[in-house]
Amino acid sequence: MSVAENKRPLAYLTGFMLNFKKFLTGKYFNRNMMDCFGVTIIKGNLMLNLMLPLESDIKRVLNLEIKEIPSFPPVMAKLLKIFSDADADMEDLSKLVETDPGISTRVLGLANASLYGLNKKITAVSEAAIHLGFDEVKKISLGITVFEKMVKSKSRTPFDRRFFWRHCLCVATLSMAIAEGLGYPNPGEAYTCGLLHDLGKILFDLQGRVNYGDFIATVTKHTGPLITEERELMGMGHDDLGAYYSSLWDLPAPLALTISHHHRRYGHLDLSQKEALLISIVSLANFLSWTQGMGSIDIIRPPILQPEVEKNIDLTTIDFKKIIHRLDREMENTSRFYGFTFPSASQFRENLLRANLQLCTINTTYYYPETRQAKPVEVSKIKESITSPHRSLDPKAIITATLKAIYKDFKFNRLYVMKVVKNLRSLKVIEFFDASDTGMDLKSIEISIDKTAGGFVDCLRDKVPVMITGRTSGEQKTLMEFNIKEMVIVPFCSHNKVMGILGMDNIASEKAILPDVVSSIAIVANELGIAMENAITYKEAKAISLKDGLTGLLNRLAIDELLAKSFRKAVEGKNKLCLVMVDVDYFKKFNDTFGHQAGDNILKLIATTLKKLSRPFDHVGRYGGEEFIIILNNTNLSNALVYAERIRREIEQLGRLLANRFPGLSLTVSAGVSEYQTHIKTRDDLIKTADTALYQAKETGRNKVASG
Repeated sequence: MSVAENKRPLAYLTGFMLNFKKFLTGKYFNRNMMDCFGVTIIKGNLMLNLMLPLESDIKRVLNLEIKEIPSFPPVMAKLLKIFSDADADMEDLSKLVETDPGISTRVLGLANASLYGLNKKITAVSEAAIHLGFDEVKKISLGITVFEKMVKSKSRTPFDRRFFWRHCLCVATLSMAIAEGLGYPNPGEAYTCGLLHDLGKILFDLQGRVNYGDFIATVTKHTGPLITEERELMGMGHDDLGAYYSSLWDLPAPLALTISHHHRRYGHLDLSQKEALLISIVSLANFLSWTQGMGSIDIIRPPILQPEVEKNIDLTTIDFKKIIHRLDREMENTSRFYGFTFPSASQFRENLLRANLQLCTINTTYYYPETRQAKPVEVSKIKESITSPHRSLDPKAIITATLKAIYKDFKFNRLYVMKVVKNLRSLKVIEFFDASDTGMDLKSIEISIDKTAGGFVDCLRDKVPVMITGRTSGEQKTLMEFNIKEMVIVPFCSHNKVMGILGMDNIASEKAILPDVVSSIAIVANELGIAMENAITYKEAKAISLKDGLTGLLNRLAIDELLAKSFRKAVEGKNKLCLVMVDVDYFKKFNDTFGHQAGDNILKLIATTLKKLSRPFDHVGRYGGEEFIIILNNTNLSNALVYAERIRREIEQLGRLLANRFPGLSLTVSAGVSEYQTHIKTRDDLIKTADTALYQAKETGRNKVASG
């Protein structure tokens, strides 16, 4: 369980009552209320939507002394307040910037630079605003301040700060452009939130117990979302860390809220429309920046876009070409000062951007499983359909039964089911029933879905039955391939989405297809859609029931079933079978020293490593407590030992990365390996052999691999 997910309601309630009493007596009147329910209550209702980590959580992930807290540059805090204050004027800004000689010099230097096309020397910030505009001076002042005070590093670290800063500027610019396009009331606020959304990464790089550069080197080997890897390896996400300190430093409340939720769900919060839109804007800008090759680190790994973003922003109304053109223009100017280089080719990037948004919609479904069923599966109101074919939860069996049942009642010569092949933009027959004995292989036929396809497009688009009679060239071509004069096609749907098309013809009898028959078939198609949805839901539910809730690996029930199948094949001589048992050394000490949350985190990290190192046809599961099991099919003992040693070394390396996060403890594992031999009579014997080898490895010295 991550820090963000650990709400600890009883602890928070106790802390709230104690601190609220002190607040009433004036003892906390001038302090940030960081321990009351884990939130800052003095900022109003907005902050009640933050569930911040505790100070003790922060100390587990940062190298902090008891009284040591990173400071925030005062000039930067004042600039942020000017950005959020709609009544602030140029005089306020000028006075502030002029108090910092370094910043005022940079602002005037930029104003006098040739890239702005100015012909006379500017000597005052207020004068610079006349030429550049008040908002531009605010942006320049804030950008330089953040860069000079927090981002710029005198020492070389594996975390490329300039690459990171390029990302921050890109997200800020996109946030402001999107905000203006959507009519957000304070685009400057969106710019600020975009600029500082990844503040936590700087804090990790400065004081993380796990070296942030080592973390970056490690995540290049993984494929999951970076924020997930961060929570598991660093012990907390940069969103939680950034939100904690932005609240501690009393930065504007919308900034803390946006930092906290730019990666996580927020639909369940009691947010105003403005607050939800601000988070959505920055989340979208962050996503777009990554798709354009301008992430915070130099890898291609777009983040997951929360479902709430699409609920708050109609993506079809955004002029992406205009936004990217503005980004190019502003980044070109900015790059001259910071020495950056940026991608170009706006049209290509617009197309790439739209493609990534479509991909994101798909990814959202898989990353947030609960969105797969926005509506409950409906049970048909028809007591008994005309053909009642749906007795199975196997999709293929359902389709076969449906085709046979329709034939029984309506006597079509041929019946078939077609599904859309999206990447080919075509329809293909996946199953058919042929009572005419034509011998034709209908599965070899492919129907192009283009402007000539006629009724096929109408059927898919309007979700209605259609008679195909040869009205268009595409229809004529299809009828010729099927060797018929007409066919009827009926869509079957689930939640108003077409799952496939039922097709029927009378190739042998050439009997005309009557319209009243089509309406009856439509009822059957409705039943088919519901049955298919139930089958898919059952399959997903079954898969979930076989997963371990903490690690996402297979659970013991699933492993036992799969091992039984593999063992039978091994006995029959069809499979070389090995087992690997893996156990975490000194796991109890992790729980006793750092709490169960740390132990859970360790188990999830090991599960990720096991999945990464295993082949698609291997089966990886959690067998109980801190013990894992891997079924290695088509593998002999020597290769299984190599695999187990690779696991041991990989986790040992992971332990070195986490050494500062868990001081005094080394993360290592021991492993036992067994191979099926003819003298092993049962799968339990195979497990027992691997388990015995595992404990032999532990007895000879932890962090070992042994075979039985």
